Amino acid sequence: MVQSSIFYLSELLEQILHFLVIDKSLYLALFVSQLWYRCGAPILWKRIELKWKNKCHSQLKKFMKIVRKRQKPVYSSNLTHLEISNYHPLSDKKFNSIARLFLNIVYLDFNYSIGFSDKTLKQIAEFYPDLKYLNLQKDEYISCNMGIITGEGLYAIARSCHKLEYLNISHRTDICELSICNIIRSYPRLQQLNLNFCKISDITIKEIAGSCLNLKYLNLEGCSNISKEAVDQLVSLNPNIHVENFMLIRIPSPNNGVLDVIHELARHLGISHDASRDVASLDNYINDELSRRLSECCILARSSFRRSDHQLERIC
Repeated sequence: MVQSSIFYLSELLEQILHFLVIDKSLYLALFVSQLWYRCGAPILWKRIELKWKNKCHSQLKKFMKIVRKRQKPVYSSNLTHLEISNYHPLSDKKFNSIARLFLNIVYLDFNYSIGFSDKTLKQIAEFYPDLKYLNLQKDEYISCNMGIITGEGLYAIARSCHKLEYLNISHRTDICELSICNIIRSYPRLQQLNLNFCKISDITIKEIAGSCLNLKYLNLEGCSNISKEAVDQLVSLNPNIHVENFMLIRIPSPNNGVLDVIHELARHLGISHDASRDVASLDNYINDELSRRLSECCILARSSFRRSDHQLERIC
């Protein structure tokens, strides 16, 4: 009886339920018993991921219903990680209700969500001074007429959220380079920065080199006005940084299907910055690289077959 009673200890059960979080099956475990619900519900409320995609948005609807009625859940103080992605009607009014219900958020992911403006960013700055993660990436193919994010809203966050470690403002073309530099200067703890398709130049890269000494990851996809010299200087000052998707290639028209395919292949093949910039040379480079890799695969395949033959001979 003593041994069996161990399994009813709340501390042990909580440790077990944490594994169910990884397996995405914690919600079902809440219906096992009152004890399981009492131990599992706070864990479940700690991290909420809601996605409006492929018509699988029943949970997001339920969450927004709670927010709209301002019914404060029992475990609202447990919520620290909130992700609302691909949700286009995420208005300033809706976020204001979220912020007033959930006061301990340090992780905000609004990936591909639109509808909110600088008002929401100012509310983030007001309610979440301990914020560490902020994703404001916008879908490049969707124009946002309901809300615009500018440097004013981000600067409000910069003045308040000094613990920020991750920032993603990809495709936020309404933010000017001066504002981006002001923001970067305010984030000494920043470790990951995504600036895909932002309007930046070597000025921003130099600001990153001088201000973000703890930066470990920088994504520069689509930033075509940056020189190799500026990136090299950044890497020399911060050898621990990984610069992703920097391409010293100028493609005249991003809407040209053929050129898009060549650009994508170049990115996946990891072509060096010193490679020729014209499309013909790039095409030859890709063909040679594909041929080389195909030859390597054939050699590995032959070697594998030979090993298999030797093993069969030993068995026989």
